[in-house]
Amino acid sequence: MAQSKNDKIKQLLAEQPSGFSLAQSFYKDADIYQTEIDNLFLKHWLYAGHLSQLAKAGDYFTFEFDSESVIVLLTASGDVKAHMNVCRHRGSKICLTSSGNQKSLTCPYHAWSYNLDGELISARNMPEDFEPAENGLHQVKVELLGGLIFVCLHDNPPSLSALRRDLSPCIPLFGLNSMKLAAHKSYVIPANWKLAVENYQECYHCAPSHQEFAKVHAMAKSPQVFKTAKDKFKQANQGNPKFATFDCYFDLAEDGQEGYQYDRNPLLRHAVSGSADGKAVAPLLGAITEYDGGASELMIGPLSYFLIYDDYMVAYRFLPRSIDECVCDVSWFVNKRAIEGKDYQLEQLTWLWDVTTQADKTIIMNNQKGVDSRFYQPGRLSEMETFQQSFLNWYLQALVK
Repeated sequence: MAQSKNDKIKQLLAEQPSGFSLAQSFYKDADIYQTEIDNLFLKHWLYAGHLSQLAKAGDYFTFEFDSESVIVLLTASGDVKAHMNVCRHRGSKICLTSSGNQKSLTCPYHAWSYNLDGELISARNMPEDFEPAENGLHQVKVELLGGLIFVCLHDNPPSLSALRRDLSPCIPLFGLNSMKLAAHKSYVIPANWKLAVENYQECYHCAPSHQEFAKVHAMAKSPQVFKTAKDKFKQANQGNPKFATFDCYFDLAEDGQEGYQYDRNPLLRHAVSGSADGKAVAPLLGAITEYDGGASELMIGPLSYFLIYDDYMVAYRFLPRSIDECVCDVSWFVNKRAIEGKDYQLEQLTWLWDVTTQADKTIIMNNQKGVDSRFYQPGRLSEMETFQQSFLNWYLQALVK
């Protein structure tokens, strides 16, 4: 008798050794991939975009992963709403471009039309017993954290209340609601999405693989050197809200709450920002009045990551297109009052994390090629991969919830 999907996954979970990378099936099995979509991507809050992308009523952008597409827009009443990009007639995609402005949402197939709130307002030649009110667009839950827009495709998403409580001092400090999107790049990676996330979780590879990053960030140093630098950095800045620490992420999250993590780490001696020479590349963010030589790591949910320097923020997200292809989306944010070409140069702003992500794309692609080998087997994780282990602990638990 063939083994059921659930039994197969349970067996793999039972056989997975702690402290090691995942077994090959976790990266290549179609049943596991579909379970990940159902139990991870559809149930958690995902970073979709920023309020600065929705300047006026009717502005929209799409957010996509796997086979799903979500329309995020600003309504006539000034509310941010999200709808599935699926016509209620015969399922055609409605918005075929990634962003734009529409007074209403009209399906290009049969011209069914919806207002910005998702209500059906026009459907030609339908039977007399047809009920327009029952055929509005599928709604998607939306939450704002400052200007950051998060969506969840599940009817009962995890709560963000603990996150809001803990991060309330940081939101105005960094000006999450007074930023604007300066640049966005997508890096298509021919690899399973978990290899991209795992790579982001650890800095074991930073010194040998990212010389540009290692010139600026102390975390590329050995665990002992980094810990000493971080302890001194925090002692010198006691009482500053930028230096709070909240480790409620992955397997540490409270039941019913979305996971999150916040910490501030030192840059190397001369650096105040993430740039080629460590110098500032944009005006200070939010309520910050001076540089302290650090950068904040903010992680919300399993797939949304934010690196916040004093002068700009980088947002990372990793989204699957299929079992063996993913997209790394990177967005750069600056103070909304900053003027490109005057207050910041786009090439200088994006340089460090573009060159780092380009290198990571090659690293992850080659990692996938090795994982595909019949000789691959899980390897022991290092002392610099503890956060990756935390992610794997959470992943293995979440897979069967």
